[in-house]
Amino acid sequence: MAAAPPPAVHPSRRDEIHAALRSVLGPTDRLLVLHSSLFAFRTDVRGLRGDLLAALRALVAEGVTVALPAVTFEFCRTKEYHHRTSAPTTGVLVEWFLGLPEVRRTPHPVYSFAVAGPLTDELMACPPDTAFGAGTVFEVFERHDARIATLGASWNSCTQVHRYEELAAVPYRHPMTVSGTADFGAGPVPVDLEMIVRDTALRSTLDFAPVFDRLRADGAMTTGELWGAAVESVSTRDLARVCDALMGDDPWALLREARVIEHRARTLAAEPVRLALLGSRNLEILAAETAAEARRVLGDAPYALHVPEYGTLGREVHDPGSALRGFDPHASFFTDRLEDVLGVDEPGTADGERLGAALEHYTDLVRAYAATTDRPVFVVSFAEVQPYAVDAAPVVREAGRLLREALADLDHVHVVEPAAIIARTGGGPLVDQRLWLVGRVPYGAAMSRALARRFWGLTLSVTGRTARVVVTDLDNTLWHGILGEDGLDGIQIGTDHPGNAHLRLQRALKSLRAQGIALAVCSKNDEDLALRALREHPAMELREEDFVATEIGWRPKAEAIADIAERLNVGLANVLFLDDNPVERARVREFLPQVVVPELPEDPAGYADALLDSPFTTVFGVTDADLRRTEQYRARDRVERRRRGFDRVEEFYASLGTELHVTPLTEGNAARAAQLCAKTNQFNTTTLRHTRAELRRLADAPDSDVFVLAVADRFSASEDLGLLILSHEGAHTTVDGYLLSCRVLGRGVEAGALGWLAAATTARGGTRLSGRVTPTERNAPCRTVFADAGFAPGEADGSWHLDLTGEHTAPPWLRVIDHTEAENHRA
Repeated sequence: MAAAPPPAVHPSRRDEIHAALRSVLGPTDRLLVLHSSLFAFRTDVRGLRGDLLAALRALVAEGVTVALPAVTFEFCRTKEYHHRTSAPTTGVLVEWFLGLPEVRRTPHPVYSFAVAGPLTDELMACPPDTAFGAGTVFEVFERHDARIATLGASWNSCTQVHRYEELAAVPYRHPMTVSGTADFGAGPVPVDLEMIVRDTALRSTLDFAPVFDRLRADGAMTTGELWGAAVESVSTRDLARVCDALMGDDPWALLREARVIEHRARTLAAEPVRLALLGSRNLEILAAETAAEARRVLGDAPYALHVPEYGTLGREVHDPGSALRGFDPHASFFTDRLEDVLGVDEPGTADGERLGAALEHYTDLVRAYAATTDRPVFVVSFAEVQPYAVDAAPVVREAGRLLREALADLDHVHVVEPAAIIARTGGGPLVDQRLWLVGRVPYGAAMSRALARRFWGLTLSVTGRTARVVVTDLDNTLWHGILGEDGLDGIQIGTDHPGNAHLRLQRALKSLRAQGIALAVCSKNDEDLALRALREHPAMELREEDFVATEIGWRPKAEAIADIAERLNVGLANVLFLDDNPVERARVREFLPQVVVPELPEDPAGYADALLDSPFTTVFGVTDADLRRTEQYRARDRVERRRRGFDRVEEFYASLGTELHVTPLTEGNAARAAQLCAKTNQFNTTTLRHTRAELRRLADAPDSDVFVLAVADRFSASEDLGLLILSHEGAHTTVDGYLLSCRVLGRGVEAGALGWLAAATTARGGTRLSGRVTPTERNAPCRTVFADAGFAPGEADGSWHLDLTGEHTAPPWLRVIDHTEAENHRA
């Protein structure tokens, strides 16, 4: 680059710049890394170039090495770099500085620096094929404890922080190699550049404010001022110290919306939810709507769909090597209409013989497929989806009866009635006649959307992803008006508009409560007045006793919701939050990204539909335990309040009068056992999602056992709340799966059950007991259970072992009722 003519210099301004930089340099500082932005200065730009360069030259003359970032990312795109023609993107000052004859550019195709001063040769010797690690300019800065300064620039431009991100191995960056050619002054040479880059799938934004806020708070930042702009500096040593502390505590600390990004990363890394759409016709539109619904429902979570090509369903079901047989869907959906099963356009024309033969052929296909999987299979029953020339109602009813009858003996096959799905289409034709005639597409867009929504609701339900608790706001959500302003008599709820819309929402919530979804309140309100409204307002459908928890006050709602979930021991991913205020919804999404926060329409008339239409409120396979959930959560709340009265945890456990009933898997408890396998996330040592059929096979096999754990105490009756899945090899027993419902955690049952197992295994001649924990995003509560029960860590990660040669007993405060002997099962 040709040397520029000597710039004009304004002596007073040159001295002001020099003095400002000197004010943030220590007496022993010999290396200055300067980040600049001239837009921040309130001064005449005429002659500014000369004044700035003169000030920098003065520092160099005083023995200070000056380094300005000359970063360019062009190499990542073009795979070519030239030290003269690759223009830096870090401001005009570095371009001016590079024009000085004594300034050199360090040899790096991306993170180069314009340097002048005594340490220039050392910086020029840094390798060009790595970004932030050993031997780079960033390590040299660290070695000399460089002073990093900003001249009107934001601290977010401080590239030194990237070195500490790499050293901390932050999870939002990953290594990447960029290969190309670079000319550092001696001609082009090949370069394989190793660098860490942000994962674009996370859509993260860096925010270095926590680092520099901490440095300010520690008194480790030197500050000055120049022409209305801040001049600040920190030492590299202090910067490294603070970065190490912050990222050591939280590797996501330097990201804006850190919890959202962390949740997104964990979500993206999860196993895809797999769904199969099965039918004999063209399911292209249904598949497209199902994919669109997946994006709305799952967000960033991965998913996979399998849809047989038109006319290939039978082959895919019967061919052991087909793509369908290898897909292993979490849920499968047979979607054929009665027209498709009969092969006619007018179902009403089919006689009884033809109908029976067609239904037998169809259900045989369903049964053949069901024999290949233990996971849930759903079959959409039949309805009149379009006008017919011949009355089809009797045939449709009879076909539905035959379908249900033929599949009734299959536990994991479920018939889905289409009436409720059709009601959610919003009216209009369910079949697009043009698409049917041209491409044999069985359903139009509206029906396809409604089916997709129902399919995902059922899939979420069987995989344990639906809401177990709905947390609702009060003002303008459960009632119309603001209680604190309008008073108890001023809020509107009842048969007249607008109160009737809110009454309809209350009734929808009550219907969910009746199906086993618990309700809670989170409201910014006066607690006494809000509770009075719930107790006394004559038109209120929901009363205080309908809610398992109330958080009414003025603290942030995200904080209150987290407390509700912790008290109830419910995972945040199983909490759904309702609030009319979009600002409150956005804040909860930001701080509790796991919580389901549906959008509500502007008109409260749509609130109930938005709630009931949400796939996250789908209730499938309701058990007696589900129906008792509200009382169970209340019992847990009473237990937690009782805990506060004891100094010793053993005394608290003894006061509960806890009983543990251990029963082999039977026909009577198999459905509940399968539900526990599907939906238990927090205390689940391996999160293996065994189906009902798989559990039966394990229970019947000679080398394995499945025990159902029921718990009772002074506050709640006996209820099946856990499973132990064991395998045996000689005298060695392994706990292949151990899970407990979140409602029983914290009562000592966790380790106590393993104490019983150790004693029972010893009594039956066992000498060794093993277990393992497979960590997941949500199962932190179970990770110490084996250690708490006296197991020692094994050689493999997550493995635990217990030598049974000594004496082992269940803890004295846990009464164990062992039903396994009566069933002639081995522990």
